[in-house]
Amino acid sequence: MKNPVCTVLIFILLSLLYGCNSGKKDQAKINVASDTLVIEHIFPFQYQHCHGSSIVELPNKDIMVAWFQGSGERTADDVAIKGARRDHKTGKWSEPFILADVPDFPDINPVLFLDGKQRLWLVWYTVLAYQWESSILKYRISENYMQKSGPPEWKWQDVIHIKPDGSVPDGIGKNDAFVQTLERKYSEFHDNLVEKGFINNEKGPITDELWDRALVQYFSIAKGTRFTATGTDINEKGEKVRTELGFPLQRRIGWQSRNKPLIIGNRMLLPLYSDGFDFSLIAITDNWGETWHFSEPIVGAGSIQPSLALCKDGSITAYMRDNGPPPKRLAKSISSDMGETWSMVEDSDIPNPGTAADIVVLKSGNWILVHNDVEEGRHRLSVWMSEDEGITWPYRKILVNGEPGSDVRGHYPAIIQSSDDNIHVSYTNQIPGPGGQPSLKNIVHASISEKWLTKM
Repeated sequence: MKNPVCTVLIFILLSLLYGCNSGKKDQAKINVASDTLVIEHIFPFQYQHCHGSSIVELPNKDIMVAWFQGSGERTADDVAIKGARRDHKTGKWSEPFILADVPDFPDINPVLFLDGKQRLWLVWYTVLAYQWESSILKYRISENYMQKSGPPEWKWQDVIHIKPDGSVPDGIGKNDAFVQTLERKYSEFHDNLVEKGFINNEKGPITDELWDRALVQYFSIAKGTRFTATGTDINEKGEKVRTELGFPLQRRIGWQSRNKPLIIGNRMLLPLYSDGFDFSLIAITDNWGETWHFSEPIVGAGSIQPSLALCKDGSITAYMRDNGPPPKRLAKSISSDMGETWSMVEDSDIPNPGTAADIVVLKSGNWILVHNDVEEGRHRLSVWMSEDEGITWPYRKILVNGEPGSDVRGHYPAIIQSSDDNIHVSYTNQIPGPGGQPSLKNIVHASISEKWLTKM
């Protein structure tokens, strides 16, 4: 049996070593002019799983952070969306409160942001059947959210119905436009991988067998072959014939949120991804959510969870988590038409171990990227700054620096710039549990400035 005194001492040492505030909520007011890093623990370390944070500045300069919390993720029925507020005058964080909770279903990956009408949005998804592919995307809107404690008053809630595939009331026939788009984009991507030596049956990281196996999965969803019924197709003579066809249920569900939207004028671009398809999609609204349409798929080798940056020339760069084979790099794609279509996905030069990253374009024009800048593990979380829109990243600072293979983790970050030019990051923070017990977790708020990033 473990000695309880030793266990407590180990916990205290770990808390000091990794910056735990042991539940204290009194924090120093952040000095924007400072060239130092300020770390705040939003709530004490705990054994429950807490992850997937999002951060927003409210009109009165308070900060709100959301995350999901429970006994697991997609297979844990008790997972709810929680939030907390930071009073910008006192520097104190409120007690956590519930932002959304569908009883007996997991609620995952909240996204908090203000739209062009200064309404507060919460976007998240509910997992219906313990698989990511069964997720349903939801949102709530509040016009009364300036309380000093507790949740906002939600005025509206709805499901974002994803329809990236046109109308196919008679079933998915052989001339289906969505399937043809994917066939074209996968063919172009395959040729690019062959040309660069990534698909090589002798020495490449991807074999034709692995590629073909992945396509079987993706096209089973695209063609609806997991949900079939009698429909109408066109035969070689151009005649309508009744036959067994797939229907598009599974390509319209399973879409997941992760990063904040990009707002350009009246256009809002909400990044989405699918773990079933292993690619990304942008939900687009030009009337603040009254109606939606959807970009063409951003197709790559496991390129998911896009984060969007607006370039000076009006194009949009998407950086995406790399869930594919080596080399492990943030994937990158460009849109030149306000997010409607996207270039072929390419690897960037930025390491990524298959984890989420987030980006913000500062008022200065500089880009700030927060991410795990290693090829394996989540033990190091860094902030990089570029002065040339991602061509180079000369300024780099580390927020979390654990040993490879350890239980120390800093990951799933979100980043914004506030009205006072300060830069705010929230992320999942994990340390080893005391006395060999399970890991401890909480959500951290970090505040930095451009001066801190450029300080040598």
